[in-house]
Amino acid sequence: MQDVDNLFSYMTAQQVEVRDRALGFVNSALTLGILLYVVVYVFMFEKGYLEQEFAKGVSVAQFSGEVLARSALGDVHFFDHSEIDHPGLENNQVFVATKTIVQQEERGVCEDQFKRCRTPEDCSPDVGATCSPQKYCVEPSWCPVGDPEVYKLPTGSAHIWVKSGVTFRKLAGNKLFSTDMTNIIRFPNPHHNTYRITDLLQQCDPPVRFEEVSELGAAVEVTFIWNCQVSSPYPCEKILKARRVDNLLDQDHIGYEFDHVEYDPTNPDKRTRFKKFGIRFVFATIGTGSALSMQIIIFQVSTGMALVGFAPLLADIIMLKFLPNSKKYHARKIDLTPSFDDVYQVQDVAKELKSDILGQEEADEDDAEDELYDQEWRNNFNMDEDIT
Repeated sequence: MQDVDNLFSYMTAQQVEVRDRALGFVNSALTLGILLYVVVYVFMFEKGYLEQEFAKGVSVAQFSGEVLARSALGDVHFFDHSEIDHPGLENNQVFVATKTIVQQEERGVCEDQFKRCRTPEDCSPDVGATCSPQKYCVEPSWCPVGDPEVYKLPTGSAHIWVKSGVTFRKLAGNKLFSTDMTNIIRFPNPHHNTYRITDLLQQCDPPVRFEEVSELGAAVEVTFIWNCQVSSPYPCEKILKARRVDNLLDQDHIGYEFDHVEYDPTNPDKRTRFKKFGIRFVFATIGTGSALSMQIIIFQVSTGMALVGFAPLLADIIMLKFLPNSKKYHARKIDLTPSFDDVYQVQDVAKELKSDILGQEEADEDDAEDELYDQEWRNNFNMDEDIT
């Protein structure tokens, strides 16, 4: 049977007090630095007391604008919103024309500007096609009639109404955080949801001038970033960011253009080709929701307390490795025992010598007396510990 006190004994580390102001300052500075990191950076700057959820929202854009433009030939044309933002793209995309080329065409035999060739074999077969000196196929196709009409559309002041919203299902259920869905609020008024074309271009980094992209067009990505504290009575913070992406894809072919034709309902041999250059806006919505969480607070506090425990460890490393009196500190901090292998070897040699001198029986009796003496000493030592 074993003593219960020995069986369930408690081991504790001995603490050595080093009276050195430099070490005390290092330990205090490290502890203070860790506490400042936890309190100032984690809790105040990073808001480590909040549980966060990232979500992707929805965006719906609607164009509104009308312009009156004059071509280089002197013709005046009124462009309504259906002609400016044609073609209709997805709900989160809008195309705004900045220049339109109108060309009348009819069926005939002429150079096909859309079909290059080196020999007549590169053209359509069985139609008597030839290859022109300009390396275009001459064959039955839609031939231009007259000079094209070029209209430059001053659509920089046209408006786009964007409806943006995001939902945080984990933190706020099915609650929708969104812009005003019923009223138009022009930028830069608070809670804005309607923007001029020039306003969106100015949000790019670097800002883009309308005159720079009116000739060839551009592709612009616009992102609404929502930062919401779902448990706060205050409205969400909404950040608008934009960037031009057509120059990122191909530096040699920038811009954005679109072709479409309209056939004459009274004459199937005539049609009108529209070539439009403009700005394609792609809208996206993302958000970060946050809410006060005791679980996160407990986690951050416990992590901070664990970090505070590193201060003495770092102070020990500095004390033993970098200070001038590191060897003296080492001697007082670390207690080195003798090598027990050497002790056992000396005892074995002593036993052999004792056996050779006294004989085996007398040596065994002498060892027994030593064992009784050691046992008596251990008993006295334990008795002293009990008294203490």
